[in-house]
Amino acid sequence: MIMNLHFYTGIMSTEKFKKIFEGLDRAYGQYTPGDIKNGKVGGNAVTKRGFVSDALWEDHLAGKAPSLGSIPIRDDSTCSWGCIDVDTYPLDYKKVISNIRKNNLPLVPCRSKSGGAHLFLFTEEPIAAEDMRNKLMELAGGLGYGDCEIFPKQVELNTTRGDTGSFLNLPYFNSSSTMRYAFLDDGNAASLDQFFDIYDQYKIKKEDFEKIKIKAKKKSANFDGPPCLETLMRDGIDEGGRDNVLYHYSVYAKKKWPDEWEDKIGEFNNKYMNKPLSYKQVDKTIKQHQKTDYQYKCKDQPMCSFCNAPECRKREFGIGGDYEHKFSDLKKYQSENSIWYLTIDAKTVRVNTKQLYNQNLFIEACLDQVNIVLNELPRQEWKRKIQELANNVEVIEMGEDVTLEGRFDQHLHAFVNDQGKAMTLDECNYGKAFEENDRIYFKMEFLLGYLEKQRFRGFDATRVAARLKERDAKSVVKRVEKKNTRLWEIDSLTFKRIDALPLPKEEDDLNKEEDLPF
Repeated sequence: MIMNLHFYTGIMSTEKFKKIFEGLDRAYGQYTPGDIKNGKVGGNAVTKRGFVSDALWEDHLAGKAPSLGSIPIRDDSTCSWGCIDVDTYPLDYKKVISNIRKNNLPLVPCRSKSGGAHLFLFTEEPIAAEDMRNKLMELAGGLGYGDCEIFPKQVELNTTRGDTGSFLNLPYFNSSSTMRYAFLDDGNAASLDQFFDIYDQYKIKKEDFEKIKIKAKKKSANFDGPPCLETLMRDGIDEGGRDNVLYHYSVYAKKKWPDEWEDKIGEFNNKYMNKPLSYKQVDKTIKQHQKTDYQYKCKDQPMCSFCNAPECRKREFGIGGDYEHKFSDLKKYQSENSIWYLTIDAKTVRVNTKQLYNQNLFIEACLDQVNIVLNELPRQEWKRKIQELANNVEVIEMGEDVTLEGRFDQHLHAFVNDQGKAMTLDECNYGKAFEENDRIYFKMEFLLGYLEKQRFRGFDATRVAARLKERDAKSVVKRVEKKNTRLWEIDSLTFKRIDALPLPKEEDDLNKEEDLPF
């Protein structure tokens, strides 16, 4: 049900909204909604390069599609807002709000376009994007949203090659009657003006940023294992994931207490399980680990919901070198020689198709560009991972002047117009193009010679012929210098050049105001 939040949205509202959500100023996102699938609203999301104009902010609040997305990270690798993207459906919003407030966290919950929640953290001054990400990952793990996406997704941008980062769809699209609203503490929808009040209430100063912490029910001083275990031990472990947690703790116990780990598992079960597992279940886990040294299963519930990977890697008995690097946000700049951008652990890597497909080449590219050494995966698992990313790739079509077809068309246009037009059909034997009855005739051998002269070697003769056919050209036989000769025939209208622009009518000049470009 759409909430009616009627109020006047004017210049002041737009300016304040823009100030709150400003990020990268040379690129932005746009989103057009589509069908609903598995309870989530689908649609088309694209990244646009260009200045984020005031009109884009105004149109977003006015509900003029497509809606606006902002990229939180700036060129100097700072940001003034971040977000935990809770992508769970259906979602108990009141429970989310209660959990935030009982921990005294300065998060601002908003309903996302797809029915999930965006938990925003706002700062009065810009802070390092890496600090924002690490803090939000810490909070997400503590709240039980450790498997959610975190914005900013990147901690630095390579501006020399034009990196843009990932955008987040903003709240308050069509602000007077919207589904993307902030929540008041009672769970009701907040108008835009009320959202501004919430922002002023919860924005934090830079010096208070590191003080934000999850309240712990129980103290666990100097815990040196995975943070997910620490959080679960503090809050108590409910039924539903006890077997997985005991397995996870067993990995930790063998690392920390190699001579007494079996006893530690029994102690853990009795002390931290809200309802302890049976002796038979505990004994089964112990025997399983007696045979093999297992690794942490970070993807299993409930551990993944309480994950804090950056902190885990620092700890003596954390994930360490077994860490599974985070892959996200695959972008493809489409052409015959496509370039791919992929975010690895919040850093962007640029590769070609061969490097993306070949794991060894990709590992080399990561080390070369972002100083990350990836753990090698089995071949089939690597292919599965790349396929999952490709299923959600953002394809950015390049201009015609970049593609081989577009470049060929440009050369064909120049060949027809710049070689000097033939006066008769016979002159086709001398490398010229002849025009008659809106048709152009030329010999293939001279077109191929022209392409070679221009050093265009992207097409062989067969592909040149195929491209000509795509442009509705056809191979014909004509009498040239009294001999039947094979020529190519193509519509001349696509090769017409505008020699002079038409002058406006005098009365139009007098009656119309001039549109100034500023």
